[in-house]
Amino acid sequence: MEELQNPIVKWPFGAATILLMTAVGAQAFDIVNNLTIVDGSSVVATDNRTLDLTADPDLTPGARVIVKTTSTATEKLNPGTGVKGESITGVAGKTFVTEYVYDGTGFIQTGKSIQID
Repeated sequence: MEELQNPIVKWPFGAATILLMTAVGAQAFDIVNNLTIVDGSSVVATDNRTLDLTADPDLTPGARVIVKTTSTATEKLNPGTGVKGESITGVAGKTFVTEYVYDGTGFIQTGKSIQID
């Protein structure tokens, strides 16, 4: 049996991973866990952001990434490297959520973003 490069207790047996975005620019994250929450609401977008996701070599297809984003006006969250889907255009002070699933080669958006507040 091949030894894992990054042995961790992954969701659902371990906790989900929470990653925090910055207010502007490229948001590059390495995805290791089977459930990752990318928090773009704790730090509100003040300009456009681009979501770049890199799958860990041990990540298996089906891993989920849930993304929350809040903006000061109409800033966008754009799909970047490793991400396929639509841009999310913000509304002042409102939070949008969307989900991406790893298909073995990249992360694909599974549905339109929804406003939750």
